[in-house]
This record gives sequence, C-alpha cells and structure tokens, in this order.
Amino acid sequence: MSNSTSTILTESGTNELEIIEFHLEKQLPGGGSKTCYYGINVAKVREVIQVPETTDYPNAQPHMVGVFSSRDILTPLVDLAGWLGIPTNPNKEKNFVIVTDFNRMTNGFLIDSISRIHRISWNDVESPSQFLEAGEQDCVVAVVRKDGNLIMILDFEKIIADINPELSMEKYDVKVDRSVDLNQTMVTKRNAKTVLVVDDSAFIRSLIQDTLSSAGYNVIACKDGGEAHEKLQEIAEVAKTEKMPVADLVNAIVTDVEMPRMDGMHLVKRLRDSEDYKTTPIVMFSSLMSEDNRAKALALGANDTITKPEIGKLVTMMDGLVFND
Repeated sequence: MSNSTSTILTESGTNELEIIEFHLEKQLPGGGSKTCYYGINVAKVREVIQVPETTDYPNAQPHMVGVFSSRDILTPLVDLAGWLGIPTNPNKEKNFVIVTDFNRMTNGFLIDSISRIHRISWNDVESPSQFLEAGEQDCVVAVVRKDGNLIMILDFEKIIADINPELSMEKYDVKVDRSVDLNQTMVTKRNAKTVLVVDDSAFIRSLIQDTLSSAGYNVIACKDGGEAHEKLQEIAEVAKTEKMPVADLVNAIVTDVEMPRMDGMHLVKRLRDSEDYKTTPIVMFSSLMSEDNRAKALALGANDTITKPEIGKLVTMMDGLVFND
C-alpha cells in the first residue's frame, strides 16, 4: 500500500480525503485485549510494510525502536503504542510499520494491524470534544465514526516533534531571527493588523499564534475549517453592521489543509467565492505542501504556501502580503 496508488490525496476544494484505518491491540489486566482504532491521511503515507530489521541507535529518544533503511533513507522506527501509553503484546514480529513522508521527513510507526482505506468527507470528520481536547499536549486532532467504531486521527506532527525535538518547530524563536524586522515601528504597524489562524493541531496552532503574536500581529485562532468559516461569516456581518470594510477586522488568513468539518482547500474555495474575502491574503501552511498541492492551493486562490517546518518564513511572508502598499 503506497500513497502513489491513491488518486485522492488533497483534491482541489472537494472537501474529501482518504484515511488508512489501523489498529493497536491493548492488553488488558485480566489477560484479554481490546482493539484501539486509529487513522492517518493516505497523503502522509509512503507505504505499509512488515516489520523490518532495525539497528539500534545510540542515545535514542524513548519509544524509538531503532533505525532502518526505507528506499535508501535512514528512517527511525517509533513504537507508537509505547508513545501513546498503550500496553501491547511485546512480540512485534508479525506486526506492521506505517512509513510516513511529510514535513520533508520519513518516519516509521509500529502498529499491530492494518485495516482498510476509507474515503470520507471532511464534513464527517469531527473535532475532539472539549473533554478530549487537552490543549497543546493532545495527540488526537479528529475523530471519524465508522462501522460503529470511533477512529482517532492522530497528530503525527506532535508525535514526531516529541520524539525528535531537534527537528521541532518549537525551536524557532522569531525574536532571535535576524531576517524578521522587529524594529518598534514595524511591530507597531503589525499591532494594527489581525491574522486569523486555522489548524486542527493545538500544538501547531499555538506555535503559529506565538510566532505571529511575538512579531506584533493580533491573532484569532480557530481549530478547524468549519469554525473558521463560521467566524469569518460573523466578522463579515459585523463589518456590514458597522459599515466598515472586512479588511478593518481581518487582514490575512493562515490555514492548514487537513482539518475536520472543512479542509483548508475547501475553505479557500468558499472564501474566494464570497465577496467579503475575495481579495483577503491567504497562506496555506501544511505538512502536505507538495508541488502538486501547492499548485492546487494557488489555483484555488491562495496567495502563497509554506511547508510546516518552514515556520521561519511566516512573518516575512505575512508582512509582504499585509503591507503590500
């Protein structure tokens, strides 16, 4: 199974995706087991393979089983159940590995079994409830109901950042980035501008918000495309009531691609079809920003795109779009 076999990755504005359902078998204290259902976007998956021979890596992070070669790329193998705190059968010889390829990184995740691919609408992908969502440390970004089961869509960016902290966007600090203008005059100019940020990962959303806020921008944060669309409609109504342009209330939008209820591509399409946000600067910020997806985003009306590790480009890009006069 490889993402090269899929014809539905992030189609332009269709609000659909394919997820791979996989399982972890939780060992219960009484000796029985319980199947835990998880999912990942097909677009993030390079292939699913049987457990390869691994080599121990010195001073490895916790839950890193070892490293193996995936198409000549040195790839870390992560014990996903161990990271999630789920007790499973220690005999892993018959298990599988999901090899992911996003954020310009390749990683392997040990799982117990692979199930099937589901094609679903983002409308049917639910945000975690307030009870489930535990802020920045939460590792579930969405839930899908399928065949009587709840499939948890995991925040793989969060998991990788935790296991490979040296590669995490958390290391970026706009205040020490010499490429960003932090002159008080520029910071004051940014203080008068508001950016709406949309990302279903509380971890990523917080990083984007902190980066923009530290540079001076005001930020409105939304957890999915549906919430963002509703918020932007409310803002447009306020602007009409107050007889002011929408640009006085929202100056730019930064949106993820993969999100419950409404994906980023569909959100951009809806906004560009509206009179209120036809010209509002929009940046798509995603781990899935391949050349193909960049072309789709630009064709739908996005002004620019960023791949998630490149958060250092965000403030300068935003400056260029917001202060284009």
